[in-house]
Amino acid sequence: MSDPIWYYARGESEQGPISSAQIKALAATGALRRDDLVWKEGMENWLPANEVDELFPNGKKKTKEAAKEVASGTKENSKPTPRPTISRPASHPDLDMTQVICSVGRGLVVLGVLIVLMSRGCDSLGVRKVARLQALAEIAESDFQRTWDREKSALEDEQQSLRDRGNLNNIDQQRLNNLPEEIAKLDREKNEEQRNLQRGKWASYKIAAEDANSNNRIWAYWRQVGFLFGTMVLAVGLLFVTPTTEGPERWICLVMLTVILYSVYASNSVWG
Repeated sequence: MSDPIWYYARGESEQGPISSAQIKALAATGALRRDDLVWKEGMENWLPANEVDELFPNGKKKTKEAAKEVASGTKENSKPTPRPTISRPASHPDLDMTQVICSVGRGLVVLGVLIVLMSRGCDSLGVRKVARLQALAEIAESDFQRTWDREKSALEDEQQSLRDRGNLNNIDQQRLNNLPEEIAKLDREKNEEQRNLQRGKWASYKIAAEDANSNNRIWAYWRQVGFLFGTMVLAVGLLFVTPTTEGPERWICLVMLTVILYSVYASNSVWG
């Protein structure tokens, strides 16, 4: 059952809404007088505080004579004691500050988690982009080398096969004599194409990888700032939520707050 909302009035001054714990504290400290009027959900009419056992136990017996005097004075007075008019709490949201603080804290926790995840996610994407562009440059050079190596290996295998055969006819002998020149020509073509690629396509790959690496280092600073800001927002949210909750939720908030303070601010992994 939810905690009822209380209202109290002194004269024509109305106060509330407040929780049961708050109105009991007011009664215990004397801030709520016995003759103040109180009302909560479920009560048909306003009553003097001393007639409510939750606030003043045995108050009816102790102030019986005072109640009679108040009733007598009310009869002599043509005007009844004014009752502050209020709207029933059923039509208004609970305005307890504790719940407001808790709601704000939970919102900050969600916002902090989103900022932390976004900053770390963008950081990971930046690193992966740099690695991808570097891999493209390496794959292009590797594919080029393998293609020329296969062609050269085929000519060298043919040359070795002709040498092993012996007693070659004129055609095979001519082919054997031409193979060294073909291999040398293949090497020259390879070197020329390699130089062209190094000045063109491969160079563009390397420049793109270097630019991405530089941009990633620049944005890494701002992503780190965003991460620290997110952890601060998260920590503040936990500080708001922790005192306003009870049971497992409070312990979970305390554990999360401890982990954040130690891993983020006490260790050197974030600041290094």
